Amino acid sequence: MKPAILLTVVGAVAGASAMRYWSDLAALLDSWMGPHGAWYASRAAGVAAYLFLWAGLAGGLLMSSAWFDGIIGRARLLAIHQSASITGIILGLGHALVLIPDGWTHFGLVDVLLPFGSYYERTAVGIGSLSLYLGAAVSFSFWFRGVIGTRAWRWLHRASFVSFAGALWHGLKVGTDSSEPWLMAIYVVTSLSVVFWLVVRLTYIRPQRRRAAVEVAVG
Repeated sequence: MKPAILLTVVGAVAGASAMRYWSDLAALLDSWMGPHGAWYASRAAGVAAYLFLWAGLAGGLLMSSAWFDGIIGRARLLAIHQSASITGIILGLGHALVLIPDGWTHFGLVDVLLPFGSYYERTAVGIGSLSLYLGAAVSFSFWFRGVIGTRAWRWLHRASFVSFAGALWHGLKVGTDSSEPWLMAIYVVTSLSVVFWLVVRLTYIRPQRRRAAVEVAVG
């Protein structure tokens, strides 16, 4: 079984188990981290999900640009791209669901799963939900490329930038610690790196291709 598929199965089983034992999960988190344990766990999962989504997007950009050819193999970049993206989706789902057993807030399934159904920061939370679903559609399209066709798959894959931007906006607007210097530094570095790698992806030409183009022009 491929690592990404195995990770997906493990995440799904863990999520299903957690949904059966909300009260026990809340008590466990509270015993570890105090009365707001679920909230802290959600924040940690949210930041981790964002970083994994960034790693997945970065891996895809570096792989498709061929900028790292000869330094990091494309197969390894593809593995990073797929595994990091799916891990980010699983963590993002956990980021939402773990809030339900928290006694400090009043989140339910509608609040965390239905876009714009939250009682708290409706718009920003809704954008986060849509980003999660869009990211999931992009990530799991790996196995349906032959079904939907290469052209549609490529257009869907470009939506990963929208998903990443939505996750960034969600974190900035809803995160209670978004103004902390360390987290703001993470947001700035990751967003700027995506812009940089996107520019490289759109403009970089491998030397072999450049020489071939020159030879054709001269000939």
